[in-house]
Amino acid sequence: MTEPCRKHVRTTARHFDAQASKYDRSHTVRRFQSRAPIRALSCIELRPGMRVLDLGCGTGSGTREIAHRVGPSGTVVGLDTSPRMIAEAERKCGDLSSGDASFVVGCAEDLNEERRFDVVICTNAFHHFLDKALVFRRVLHAVRPEAMFLIEDICNDSWTMRALDWLGTMGERVHVGSTRSSDLKRLMENQGFVEAAVARVRLTWFWEIMIGRGRKPRGILASDG
Repeated sequence: MTEPCRKHVRTTARHFDAQASKYDRSHTVRRFQSRAPIRALSCIELRPGMRVLDLGCGTGSGTREIAHRVGPSGTVVGLDTSPRMIAEAERKCGDLSSGDASFVVGCAEDLNEERRFDVVICTNAFHHFLDKALVFRRVLHAVRPEAMFLIEDICNDSWTMRALDWLGTMGERVHVGSTRSSDLKRLMENQGFVEAAVARVRLTWFWEIMIGRGRKPRGILASDG
């Protein structure tokens, strides 16, 4: 990881540490961001026994839903740069009656697992990654052959979302920028994923997200990046 990227990760952690206690009460989170992960999960089959990584898990709402779907025989690990967001996630998921959920403070750019996960899911976080290609390489190394990487995020294909993206970069320094759906597909393919597909989904007349997925092919020798 380059020093600018490492600095950005530290800044992101501090930003979300400050937001953690009130994050779930945010109007944007309650009206839009809480709906998007459920929509994304409907695009993938999560089966009991699967091992899943929730990348940029935040306060754990998506992690909790994943844990229910993989059941007691499955595992889900929530990863986030912010220690206070991780603490909120542990509190929120502490009463889980099914599924094995654990949480780790860390960043996607330093992900150092090898062929561990069946699925990696990243919701509402991709626009915060400074080195997006590095994140793809790390994920490719962390998943088993034929495993899937599922990304849900805002996209800037429409003028409304480009305006929102501009406001985000002006008002939040950890907001790196959203991606066009075609660029996400190209990036996924360039980093070695196959069967890449990206769909645009409009939640309201204003709010649009993209849901992308790609699969790790058999026999690939993934680089650590």
